[in-house]
Amino acid sequence: MNESASISIEREKLKKIIDEAKNGCDSAVEELCRYLYVKIYGYVFYRIKHREDAEDLTSEVVLKIIKNLKNQRGNFYAWIYKIAGNAVIDYYRRKRSGFGISYEDLPQELPSDDNHKEILQVDRLKEAMANLTKEQADVITLRFIQEYGIKEVAQIMKKSVGAIKVLQFRALKSLRDYFKRKGYEIKD
Repeated sequence: MNESASISIEREKLKKIIDEAKNGCDSAVEELCRYLYVKIYGYVFYRIKHREDAEDLTSEVVLKIIKNLKNQRGNFYAWIYKIAGNAVIDYYRRKRSGFGISYEDLPQELPSDDNHKEILQVDRLKEAMANLTKEQADVITLRFIQEYGIKEVAQIMKKSVGAIKVLQFRALKSLRDYFKRKGYEIKD
């Protein structure tokens, strides 16, 4: 699998692949699966923090997307992230009676990073993100981890660009305030 090729699918090419996949073209379905896996995995992993479960859940989400592709209408990204978000909620419901993340669920290390300083920074970020509202955490995840633009985040979250800017501003302010309270160094 060539991840860099699947990640760099341009919008027009993606639309063509989606249309071909909807019409049953096997090679288009295969290419779309590779593209979706890369997109969805980062989103799912960030939410559940467990590599194997994220891989399994991502595969389930991709299959569900492909299975329901013919019914897809409107913004493609909003649709796939809605499916992924619902799958994460279902994951936690299956895991225990309610939805929520406890500190024990978080990994002690990143899957492929043995740099202690980065691990410590990620732990601090996870700790700080736990203090945000779900919407604020979603905006931070989509903007800075998934690297979507403001307009794309607005479409995915079905909110106005202004609302996303406000959520982002408040989330960043909350994170900054949290880090200052804890005495962590902040680089602007």
